[in-house]
Amino acid sequence: MATSLASQLAKVRVESTNALDLKAQKKAHSKSLLFDAHHAATQSFDTLFQLCHEGYQVICRLDQRFEAFAGNLFSDQSKQEDRTQMTAAQNKSLDNVLEDFMSLVTGRLLLKPAVKAMEWLVRRFSVHQYNTTCFVLTFLPYHTSPLFLDALAILPEQRPPAFKFLQPYIQSSTNPPRHTIVHTVAHNLDLFTAFNLYTLNVCRRGQQCPPLLSFWSSVTSEAVASMLDRSRLGRSELQRQNQEDVVMRVMPILAEGLSMEHVPDLRVGCFMILTVLSSKTNLSEAVLTTAMDLVVTAWDDIVHAGLICLVVLSQQRDAVTLPKKTFKALVATKQLSDDLILLKQHYRVEKLVLGLVLGSLESLGKRGDAERLRFVRELLEANLMQSSFVAAAVTQMLPLSNGTRRLPPPKDGFDTRSALVDLLSYLADSDKVGSAIYLSLENMESKTRQQGQDLFKNHLRSKEAPDTPETDEEMQDVDQKASSMHFEEFVGRIPSRTAFEVSFLSHSKSYIFASLSDAFVAAHSSPDHLDAFSKLPLLRKSLAMSEPLYFSFFVRIWCGHCATSARAAAIRMVSQYINTEKLSVDVQALLPYVLYALADPNFPVRRAAIDLALALASSYSAMDTQNDDRYQLNILGKGQIYGQGTPSEEVAWLPWGTVVEFIRAWLTPDLEEIRLDSGQMLRSLVNRLKAPAGTIEAGNNGHKARASMRASIMTWLCSHVVNTSVLSLKERLLPMLNKVPKVGQTSTFALLKPLLTTTLAQGEALQGLCGKEHIDTSHYIDHVMEIVSPKDQDCIKLLQNFISNTKAVADPPLRIAAFHRLRNIWSLLKPQSQISLGNFMLELSLPNPSSDEARLNQTEALDTLRTVGLSTEVLQSLIGNCPILTNGGPQKAAKRRRTSSSSQEPGEDIRRTSIVLEIVEASVTEANLSLVGGLFKILADIQGYKEDSGVELHYLELLVVNSIISILKPSTTPRIDKSDVRADVLVDCIRNSSSPQVQQQALVLVSVLASLVPDLVVHNVMPIFTFMNSGIMKRTDDYSAHIVKQTMDAVIPRLMDSLRRRFKDPLAGVSELLLSFAAAFEHVPPQKRLGLFQSLMNMIGADEFLFALLILLEVKFPRNKRVLQFSVDLLDCYEAQTQFETIERYVATIVDSLKPKPTISAHLITTKSTSNSQRTALNLLSHLTALYGDSRLVTRSSQAFSRNEGQADSLRSILSRVMDQILSLSRQYSKNEDMNLLCQKLLDILLGGLPIVDFVPTIQGLLEDADVQTSLDALRSFELRLSKKKPEPVAGQDACLGFLLQLTSMVQESTSEPTRRVALSCIDTIVETFGKKNVGAVISATNTVIGAQCLGAASEEMQITSLLSLSTIVEVLGDEFIAFVPRTLPKALDSLNAKLDDGTCSERLHHAGYSFFSALLIYVPLAITGPNLDLLLRVSHGSANADLGESCFDERKVTLSLIAKQIETKDCCASLGRTWANATTEGPEALKEHLGVLETLIGALSKSAVSRHSEAFATLLTRALDLRRIQLSDRTEDSYEDSEVDEVEVATTRVAIAVIYKINDTIFRPIFAQLVEWAASSSAVATVHRQTTVYGFLIQFFDRLKSIVTSYAGLILEDAAGILDHVDMADSTSRLLWIRVVGTLQKCFIHDQDGFWQSPAHFNPISHALLDQLKHAANVSLASDLIPSITELAVAADSPNHHKVLNASILKYTRSDIPAVRLAAVQCQRSLTNRLGEEWLALLPEMLPFISELQEDDDETVERETLGWIKKIEDVLGESLTPMLQ
Repeated sequence: MATSLASQLAKVRVESTNALDLKAQKKAHSKSLLFDAHHAATQSFDTLFQLCHEGYQVICRLDQRFEAFAGNLFSDQSKQEDRTQMTAAQNKSLDNVLEDFMSLVTGRLLLKPAVKAMEWLVRRFSVHQYNTTCFVLTFLPYHTSPLFLDALAILPEQRPPAFKFLQPYIQSSTNPPRHTIVHTVAHNLDLFTAFNLYTLNVCRRGQQCPPLLSFWSSVTSEAVASMLDRSRLGRSELQRQNQEDVVMRVMPILAEGLSMEHVPDLRVGCFMILTVLSSKTNLSEAVLTTAMDLVVTAWDDIVHAGLICLVVLSQQRDAVTLPKKTFKALVATKQLSDDLILLKQHYRVEKLVLGLVLGSLESLGKRGDAERLRFVRELLEANLMQSSFVAAAVTQMLPLSNGTRRLPPPKDGFDTRSALVDLLSYLADSDKVGSAIYLSLENMESKTRQQGQDLFKNHLRSKEAPDTPETDEEMQDVDQKASSMHFEEFVGRIPSRTAFEVSFLSHSKSYIFASLSDAFVAAHSSPDHLDAFSKLPLLRKSLAMSEPLYFSFFVRIWCGHCATSARAAAIRMVSQYINTEKLSVDVQALLPYVLYALADPNFPVRRAAIDLALALASSYSAMDTQNDDRYQLNILGKGQIYGQGTPSEEVAWLPWGTVVEFIRAWLTPDLEEIRLDSGQMLRSLVNRLKAPAGTIEAGNNGHKARASMRASIMTWLCSHVVNTSVLSLKERLLPMLNKVPKVGQTSTFALLKPLLTTTLAQGEALQGLCGKEHIDTSHYIDHVMEIVSPKDQDCIKLLQNFISNTKAVADPPLRIAAFHRLRNIWSLLKPQSQISLGNFMLELSLPNPSSDEARLNQTEALDTLRTVGLSTEVLQSLIGNCPILTNGGPQKAAKRRRTSSSSQEPGEDIRRTSIVLEIVEASVTEANLSLVGGLFKILADIQGYKEDSGVELHYLELLVVNSIISILKPSTTPRIDKSDVRADVLVDCIRNSSSPQVQQQALVLVSVLASLVPDLVVHNVMPIFTFMNSGIMKRTDDYSAHIVKQTMDAVIPRLMDSLRRRFKDPLAGVSELLLSFAAAFEHVPPQKRLGLFQSLMNMIGADEFLFALLILLEVKFPRNKRVLQFSVDLLDCYEAQTQFETIERYVATIVDSLKPKPTISAHLITTKSTSNSQRTALNLLSHLTALYGDSRLVTRSSQAFSRNEGQADSLRSILSRVMDQILSLSRQYSKNEDMNLLCQKLLDILLGGLPIVDFVPTIQGLLEDADVQTSLDALRSFELRLSKKKPEPVAGQDACLGFLLQLTSMVQESTSEPTRRVALSCIDTIVETFGKKNVGAVISATNTVIGAQCLGAASEEMQITSLLSLSTIVEVLGDEFIAFVPRTLPKALDSLNAKLDDGTCSERLHHAGYSFFSALLIYVPLAITGPNLDLLLRVSHGSANADLGESCFDERKVTLSLIAKQIETKDCCASLGRTWANATTEGPEALKEHLGVLETLIGALSKSAVSRHSEAFATLLTRALDLRRIQLSDRTEDSYEDSEVDEVEVATTRVAIAVIYKINDTIFRPIFAQLVEWAASSSAVATVHRQTTVYGFLIQFFDRLKSIVTSYAGLILEDAAGILDHVDMADSTSRLLWIRVVGTLQKCFIHDQDGFWQSPAHFNPISHALLDQLKHAANVSLASDLIPSITELAVAADSPNHHKVLNASILKYTRSDIPAVRLAAVQCQRSLTNRLGEEWLALLPEMLPFISELQEDDDETVERETLGWIKKIEDVLGESLTPMLQ
């Protein structure tokens, strides 16, 4: 019950709100994030609310969501809220609101306004106490910042278990490192759960912030990794169970986190954790599948992170195929192959890529097959898989391509199977994966391998023997037969009738081209089939010379994406026609496409193109009758080549002569090189188009003709590239054309501009067009964008218009490419164009994007401005467009912008300024010196805005400062205009900013400016140092310390130069600087403090100003131990010369401060009155004393005196002046005890630094003609110096011993007792330190000490000093002091005894006397004879009775123990006997100490020595045992109390046991018998007292010695039985004897191990006597004494017969007429049953009748006890006693 009540009270105490404890309430109110406890305790809620509400209003402007708390947490009503008066429901509702606010403010806690708002929650709502978990987790992401320490400092003592790990960091006030947090999260389930729930709750409310999520994701992922690593310990079954526990703990968090689609950063963190989890444990297939689907949910903004997670998850899955949802999301991802290529460098992506390929093949037959196959092609061409994975993909593709596996009918008319065949053929020819495909065929099963070989036979043949015809006729026949069947099938699909078409290069859709191309691909490997194909009516081969249809088909084929062999066959078809048919028209329309083929990367295509070029050259040579441009054939395709209409009409055509020359001189010369290098053709064209006049062979028109020809060729090529419908031609020729910006007066960019316009207008349709031709859209767009020339303003304007038109739907790659082109040509633009374009980009980056296009524009514009090299002119323009920030609304700077922006929100102007400054910071160099003025103006605007609105723009300030540093810092001798530098603005920025980064960088700028414009900086330096002291010096990081050091190095030397020029006394100016640093002392981290102040002193001069710093520190922090220790450390950094000069200046300042008109001290100390000045002087003197009292400084001083004689002279001179000042100060304020004491201490310290050789003469000099006080001070200094007992050189020892004679003379001659006393103390110290070096001098001094002036003096103080000196002298002289004992010991004893008798003895005198007695006992014990020893014991008895205190007791105890140890045993015992009566008379304390001497004596003797003196010891013990009789027989006023007698008997017993341990049985047994007989041999009353004492001793005797002395019980058996038989219970004395006898017998019974009590001779007498005592139950309680004794007797007897006797006797008493006797008998039976158990219950039959009677006893107590006895019997027997009793 008591425990329960205690726990309830403890719980109430913990949960108490201290409603009535004002002190506790004040302490709780002092918990603050912003203020120290003392200041916080004095603040009212009204004051606090005003301050905190200002911060709340600022964060409301930053985020409107905070406005929701204006009506509750930050309402006026909140000042009256008291959580202790709210109901539980109200507090719960309030908790929800508070946690909502804290989760929202998490991301802004580093802002000062946010901390102010949190201050209100702490002070008013005690969130740190009631919402501790949420409070700590809110601050935890900032665990490395000083703010977190402030939060830790206010946490309650009772914290949730999750945060116990913070206790060491709270105590040491240090930031917890990150690894500690990770370790705790991994090992502390409470913290892991709380941290994750808090993060999820914040995200659930939509209040997430980057600091929290990045901290959570990194910590949790590392913690999960640690958990999984730990789970791998132990047996496999245990590992599996542990891993399952971790997964079950983590997966619910991941599931909820991944489901929050609106929080991408949280999902990225979940990706990280999921990656760790899947890579370190085996997740089930279902879990992995679900996780992959969750990853791709709404992942548009986090694709890269999601892909990493998917790659890892896919590697862990057994299945290769991807989940449907995952597959659809991946397919819809743009530029997936590029991302996978990047990931391949760090991850294994094969399985994910194979899953994508297989999923794409599985989905064929639906809409979008073309896109699916293009996707597969990209993946395979990206070379992301090893050959085994490629084989798996090809294995799935082959059955689909050859018809083994049926495909659903296409829904959009797309022939999927043919496209798949084309894809396989294309891939087989690819350099990247072709070899992997052929290798995979070799590893496939025979059937699958045969299918692949059938499909790729042409390609295999071309690779194995490209120039050798097939010789295996049988195989050729089989192949031709199969090919024939295939070709005929495709020919049958060609429409027989169709719309009229004139060119397959037309921009309009062709209805027959697809069917024709399939048939051609099927026929291209067979010459017969090709011949049959060329004769198809639809191709109209007969009209090839009049219309472009025939040739355009083959052009379309070789510019397409068919297999290489098919494209080469198409070229050969045209070559064959030209070689067999005579050309009658100009086929120059073919030439651009021939160039395309000549630049093809595949050799078969180039080889066929070379043949075609040679055929054209031959044909044109045959037709060239005259090389004259006026000669002109009909041009094939003119007006038709690209269809009817504008594209064909806008094509430029070459004159006949130019065509012939182009083929002869441009096309054919490099054919051999082209055969080997696919890039040779285009390079040759570039060279020829760029070449000067004389480098190209031409006709007879000379230079003019050649220039015009190049221009014509450029125009002709550009017109085809612009108007052709074949994008692959554009893609291949555009890079070549773009390399030739101009030919003559013809601008390439002007010719290609229509293509740029058309491409920009195509928008999203462009991707579809590129996809159909298997062209990389991004590459194509890049080539088109290269058309834009930096010199062509129209093209640049066109791009600007395209970019700015966000309402038109455009493909993002087009916009991105436009921006990239502008970046590439930026450096080539004219300055004015750069300025215009820079402002254009700035405008794009400003508005809040409302569409994807605007958002893309904003991103790209910012990237452009940040990456291109901006010139000074552009940067000036951007800075000039920055608005002036004012609280009343933004205003534009004069001459910057004419338009008004009064309608603009301040946030927009801040954003504009922020972007401009970011760009400036990234762009500026030392070359942009002219920007400094503008940047300082912006900084001034920011400071003005901050002052008006209260909003701090830390980021903007940091950008400005960094930019100015980047401009000025690299410069060595910049020509800076001083008017541009605003030092006052920079100082305001430093002082008013709460951002550590801004402060640090601003100080760096100060350092830079100090070297460039020192005058401007010096005039504003003091506010800077004031800030440093209160701000940056508080920080513990190395960078802050570096900044402070750098600023000091740059500014302080120049400041000192300025001060020395302006002031005669530089201290007037330096004092302000030193005061700033002194004020910062407590803020500077301890580990950096010494280095900082030492640097400061080195800069300003420690010799001159170190004293000033020490004084300012003491004035600022009086009596501060940390300041004192720091001052010692700082002084120790300098040489002794500097230290002594500092002392001199320090003392001079103290003296000056006490003058009516102080001079020097006025700069350092401010006092309002004389009393204040004296108090300040005392503090400073105390500080100086403690400062120079440090051992390090004293040691350095001593070493300086002994090291260099020249320096020693200088130091002695300084020391002399200092001592004169101190002595003068001491005399001037002689009545001021504190001042005199401090002067004396300082004098001692200064003298203590002197070597002893210099020290003694200095003291002697001070004693000459000195007044009493000076003499005392000097002697005390000497005594203090020698008391340190340092080893001194021989010269120093001789000097001290020589000083002994002068001291003895002073003792004898001086009239001043204090002087004599101090001189005597000095004698004592000299004797103790050097006395053994000159015994004669000590003997001479001894005569003085024992003389009338010292030991014989009436003054107690002189006696004390003399006795202490004599103690030292005895130690030094030893036996030679024996001659002085008769003259000293009696005198000392008499003097002390007299003082004890009259009660005037002081503790000091007692201490001195006993010190002397102890010295005598140690060094000359033989000199203490019998009378002197008796007197010493009597004095000790009196001292014990005087009650002088604990220290006197200890001293006396030491002396008495020395008596026992040093005096002969016989003499000691005799003296103890002689003084026994005196000890008894003085009282119990004296007697106990007397016995203590005897105990110490016995303990110090050997066993043989104790045996020899056993009779003497027995005599003394007998006298001690008779104390009770003496004191209690006839009581008087002086008699001892019973308790005092008991205490003495305890001491006596302890001594007796000590004696017994050291003697044998032969000696002790007679003594024991005599003792028993002595106790019983007196009168009745005396016998009772003696026996009471003896049996008290026997209890301890039998208990301590146990079974060894059991036989001694026979000597007391008769005596004990007699005492029990005749005891008088009515008499208290007799009753005490009875208790001790019963107790003695009990101890005998307990320790009987030899069967002593089993003997009837021993058992019978004592059993009868003991059992008869039950009759006394009515008079005395027997439960604690008698019944335990009877029980132990039964145990010791251990005999059924003895048990039967005991049982019978006890049962007899159960029928007594007295209820108390019956009750005692039952209790005795119950005790025996409990102790002996079944052994005792063997007598149960005899007990049953008695038990039955007792059950019905008239006394309820007896009846209740009987029932307890019965229950005990039943417990022992294991059965009920009821049947037996019936």
